[in-house]
Order: sequence, then structure tokens, then C-alpha cells
Amino acid sequence: MEDLVFVYGTLKKGKRLHHYLEKSYFIGEGYIEGYEMYMVDWYPAVVKGNGKVYGEVYAVDQETLNVLDRIEDEGRLYKRIKENVKIGDKTVNCWVYIYQGSTKNLKKIKSGRF
Repeated sequence: MEDLVFVYGTLKKGKRLHHYLEKSYFIGEGYIEGYEMYMVDWYPAVVKGNGKVYGEVYAVDQETLNVLDRIEDEGRLYKRIKENVKIGDKTVNCWVYIYQGSTKNLKKIKSGRF
């Protein structure tokens, strides 16, 4: 069984970690509402807020999801939660990695695009 995952940073097409999704099926581009994006170092972080964050949706198998959990340090640096993602006129429920650290001294990415 496959899961849907919303990626917004280094896992997107053309970015440094996208190769982990090469075998996954690209569903489309979309966005989540009620979140804000910050730059942590060379990668972005998303937290609850008042904006929109734009990214891509992929159908992934369990093996790929396990790899993504390791990459995102799930449970420590990021927490994987289900969230509604808007793709065109449809809404799909996807896994999203939400940053667990402080954004106090981080630069906000106001556009919501990495």
C-alpha cells in the first residue's frame, strides 16, 4: 500500500535529496494552509502559522517512507503528521514533516516556497 507525502524542501524535484523519491509517483504540486516556512541551515522547516507552504505530492511505498523518516530524523527534528493538501481543485490527505525545533532566530521564507 502506498502513502501520500507532501514535500516542500530538499526532497522536491531538482533539489539535493530528490533522488530518494526517484522511484515514487509524482501526484502534483500543491500547498498546505496554516503553516509558515523558515530557513534552518541549507534546508527549510515548516511550522504551524498563518501562511501557505507550497510543495509537491508523491505516492511512496513503505520502504521509501521509512527512508524519509530517517532523513527527516522523524520524532526528533521533525514530526510526521497527516495534513490536507490542496492540489488544484482537489484536497488530499498527506504525510507532512513538521519542524520540532525553535524558529526564534531563523529567517522566515515569506513566499512559502523553497
